[in-house]
Amino acid sequence: MRRVLAKLKEIETDDLFVADAIAECIQILEMPKKGGVLPPHQSHSDTSRASAIAEAPTFGMKARTVLVGFAHSMSGLTDEEGQERLQMEGNSYRPCRVTLMDQGLIYDTGFRRKTRAGRPAVVWDLTAKGRETLFLEAGWKLSL
Repeated sequence: MRRVLAKLKEIETDDLFVADAIAECIQILEMPKKGGVLPPHQSHSDTSRASAIAEAPTFGMKARTVLVGFAHSMSGLTDEEGQERLQMEGNSYRPCRVTLMDQGLIYDTGFRRKTRAGRPAVVWDLTAKGRETLFLEAGWKLSL
Protein backbone atom coordinates (compact mmCIF):
# COMPACT_ATOMS: atom_id res chain seq x y z
CA MET A 1 0.00 0.00 0.00
CA ARG A 2 2.85 2.37 0.79
CA ARG A 3 4.40 1.73 -2.61
CA VAL A 4 1.12 2.50 -4.35
CA LEU A 5 0.78 5.72 -2.39
CA ALA A 6 4.37 6.71 -3.20
CA LYS A 7 3.83 6.00 -6.92
CA LEU A 8 0.64 8.05 -6.97
CA LYS A 9 2.47 10.99 -5.40
CA GLU A 10 5.13 10.80 -8.12
CA ILE A 11 2.65 11.22 -10.97
CA GLU A 12 2.69 14.61 -12.62
CA THR A 13 -0.01 15.60 -15.09
CA ASP A 14 -1.48 18.70 -16.67
CA ASP A 15 -4.86 16.98 -17.03
CA LEU A 16 -7.02 18.43 -14.23
CA PHE A 17 -9.38 15.46 -14.20
CA VAL A 18 -6.53 13.00 -13.80
CA ALA A 19 -4.91 15.22 -11.14
CA ASP A 20 -8.20 15.35 -9.21
CA ALA A 21 -8.62 11.57 -9.44
CA ILE A 22 -5.07 11.03 -8.20
CA ALA A 23 -5.57 13.48 -5.32
CA GLU A 24 -8.77 11.66 -4.34
CA CYS A 25 -6.98 8.29 -4.39
CA ILE A 26 -4.18 9.67 -2.22
CA GLN A 27 -6.72 11.08 0.23
CA ILE A 28 -8.51 7.74 0.49
CA LEU A 29 -5.26 5.78 0.94
CA GLU A 30 -3.99 8.17 3.63
CA MET A 31 -7.26 8.14 5.56
CA PRO A 32 -6.42 5.12 7.78
CA LYS A 33 -3.16 6.81 8.86
CA LYS A 34 -5.14 9.84 10.00
CA GLY A 35 -7.56 7.71 12.01
CA GLY A 36 -10.41 8.44 9.62
CA VAL A 37 -12.98 5.94 8.52
CA LEU A 38 -14.55 6.22 5.11
CA PRO A 39 -18.30 5.97 5.63
CA PRO A 40 -20.28 3.43 3.62
CA HIS A 41 -21.05 4.75 0.15
CA GLN A 42 -21.99 3.66 -3.34
CA SER A 43 -18.63 3.08 -5.01
CA HIS A 44 -20.14 3.44 -8.48
CA SER A 45 -21.36 6.96 -7.69
CA ASP A 46 -18.95 9.88 -7.80
CA THR A 47 -21.28 12.04 -5.69
CA SER A 48 -21.69 9.32 -3.04
CA ARG A 49 -17.92 8.82 -2.88
CA ALA A 50 -17.29 12.58 -2.66
CA SER A 51 -19.83 12.85 0.14
CA ALA A 52 -18.20 9.97 2.03
CA ILE A 53 -14.78 11.60 1.73
CA ALA A 54 -16.17 14.93 2.96
CA GLU A 55 -17.87 13.16 5.88
CA ALA A 56 -14.84 11.04 6.86
CA PRO A 57 -13.21 13.48 9.34
CA THR A 58 -16.31 13.51 11.59
CA PHE A 59 -17.67 10.06 10.82
CA GLY A 60 -15.88 8.25 13.66
CA MET A 61 -17.38 10.59 16.26
CA LYS A 62 -20.87 10.22 14.77
CA ALA A 63 -20.54 6.43 14.80
CA ARG A 64 -19.46 6.58 18.44
CA THR A 65 -22.52 8.73 19.24
CA VAL A 66 -24.75 6.09 17.66
CA LEU A 67 -22.98 3.34 19.62
CA VAL A 68 -23.54 5.23 22.88
CA GLY A 69 -27.19 5.68 21.85
CA PHE A 70 -27.55 1.90 21.83
CA ALA A 71 -25.96 1.71 25.27
CA HIS A 72 -28.66 4.03 26.63
CA SER A 73 -31.44 1.97 25.10
CA MET A 74 -33.13 -0.64 27.25
CA SER A 75 -34.58 -2.68 24.38
CA GLY A 76 -32.54 -1.86 21.29
CA LEU A 77 -33.41 0.66 18.61
CA THR A 78 -34.90 0.67 15.16
CA ASP A 79 -33.30 3.08 12.71
CA GLU A 80 -36.27 5.43 13.08
CA GLU A 81 -36.03 5.37 16.89
CA GLY A 82 -32.28 5.93 16.80
CA GLN A 83 -32.63 8.87 14.44
CA GLU A 84 -35.27 10.47 16.65
CA ARG A 85 -33.43 9.82 19.90
CA LEU A 86 -30.11 11.15 18.60
CA GLN A 87 -31.67 13.86 16.43
CA MET A 88 -29.75 12.66 13.37
CA GLU A 89 -30.89 12.57 9.78
CA GLY A 90 -31.20 9.12 8.24
CA ASN A 91 -28.38 9.81 5.78
CA SER A 92 -26.06 10.37 8.75
CA TYR A 93 -27.46 7.72 11.08
CA ARG A 94 -27.73 4.72 8.73
CA PRO A 95 -24.09 4.71 7.53
CA CYS A 96 -23.01 4.78 11.19
CA ARG A 97 -25.32 1.89 12.04
CA VAL A 98 -24.05 -0.10 9.03
CA THR A 99 -20.44 0.49 10.08
CA LEU A 100 -21.18 -0.58 13.67
CA MET A 101 -22.87 -3.72 12.34
CA ASP A 102 -19.92 -4.47 10.02
CA GLN A 103 -17.54 -4.08 12.99
CA GLY A 104 -19.60 -6.55 15.03
CA LEU A 105 -20.61 -3.95 17.63
CA ILE A 106 -24.37 -4.21 17.04
CA TYR A 107 -26.60 -6.96 15.67
CA ASP A 108 -30.09 -7.67 14.38
CA THR A 109 -31.92 -8.97 17.46
CA GLY A 110 -34.51 -10.79 15.36
CA PHE A 111 -37.22 -8.59 16.87
CA ARG A 112 -39.26 -6.14 14.83
CA ARG A 113 -41.13 -3.01 15.90
CA LYS A 114 -43.51 -0.96 13.83
CA THR A 115 -42.42 2.35 12.37
CA ARG A 116 -44.68 5.40 12.38
CA ALA A 117 -45.86 4.22 8.97
CA GLY A 118 -46.86 0.87 10.51
CA ARG A 119 -44.16 -1.17 8.79
CA PRO A 120 -41.95 -3.67 10.63
CA ALA A 121 -38.40 -2.45 11.34
CA VAL A 122 -35.33 -4.32 12.55
CA VAL A 123 -34.48 -3.80 16.22
CA TRP A 124 -30.70 -3.43 16.58
CA ASP A 125 -28.80 -3.79 19.85
CA LEU A 126 -25.26 -3.97 21.21
CA THR A 127 -23.26 -7.16 20.93
CA ALA A 128 -20.97 -8.28 23.74
CA LYS A 129 -18.11 -6.76 21.72
CA GLY A 130 -20.02 -3.46 21.53
CA ARG A 131 -20.58 -3.41 25.29
CA GLU A 132 -16.94 -4.29 25.91
CA THR A 133 -15.81 -1.52 23.56
CA LEU A 134 -17.80 1.07 25.52
CA PHE A 135 -16.72 -0.47 28.84
CA LEU A 136 -13.03 -0.24 27.94
CA GLU A 137 -13.47 3.23 26.44
CA ALA A 138 -14.82 4.40 29.78
CA GLY A 139 -11.51 3.30 31.33
CA TRP A 140 -12.96 0.47 33.37
CA LYS A 141 -10.88 -2.65 33.87
CA LEU A 142 -12.17 -6.08 33.00
CA SER A 143 -11.43 -8.65 35.65
CA LEU A 144 -12.34 -12.28 35.13
